[in-house]
Amino acid sequence: MSDEFKFVQYVFVPKSSKMSPGKIASQVAHATFLALDKTEEITIKLWKYNGMPVIVFQVKDQIELHNVCKYLEQENIIFASYNDEVYTEVPPCTMTAVATGVLEREKHMWRFDQFVLYKDTKWYDFFMWV
Repeated sequence: MSDEFKFVQYVFVPKSSKMSPGKIASQVAHATFLALDKTEEITIKLWKYNGMPVIVFQVKDQIELHNVCKYLEQENIIFASYNDEVYTEVPPCTMTAVATGVLEREKHMWRFDQFVLYKDTKWYDFFMWV
């Protein structure tokens, strides 16, 4: 495996949705798998060899999540959005995550500089204390 991440997948999650960590994890997984279905097999193999890095960003709300989709579409970046169909923590058909296909990090990382890494400080502080 390489020392640096050459291939990466980016995921965006709305901070305002108040999903639990488990719900967020499942929504991220759904979106990443949908985006991988649109990614070339050789790129997926290189990404797997590289450790399958995934970077999760937070966006403010649903509006910003939709704007991310528009941005990715304008930039011709492969992506998939996931709409949760079960009413558990969010209303049915709510867009809960957007994932890119696997991208070459150096070629695309400048496009994502304005985004903030997802971090739920409430849960982070709890698990650091335990």
